Amino acid sequence: MGRAAKVLQLFKTLHRTRQQVFKNDVRALAARKKINEEFKNNKSETSPKKIEENWFLEKTFLWKMCPTVIRQLRNSDSPRTGSSSCTV
Repeated sequence: MGRAAKVLQLFKTLHRTRQQVFKNDVRALAARKKINEEFKNNKSETSPKKIEENWFLEKTFLWKMCPTVIRQLRNSDSPRTGSSSCTV
């Protein structure tokens, strides 16, 4: 898979995860803006090494964020609608 395709796949995965994790939550908009901002800031990056580093950091973030957020949702006192699942 080419670098551009890999980055686009990660971008889409981050947004899908955000939609699942922050379902029915006002923080979803802030998370959406942050994801878009980070990708926009690095849009002109051409160094393969730097692109790979950023890709690895974002992928690591996904693997760490998902279980943590779901654990917090399950332990919270507030009732929530929607599922507590996450696919990375």
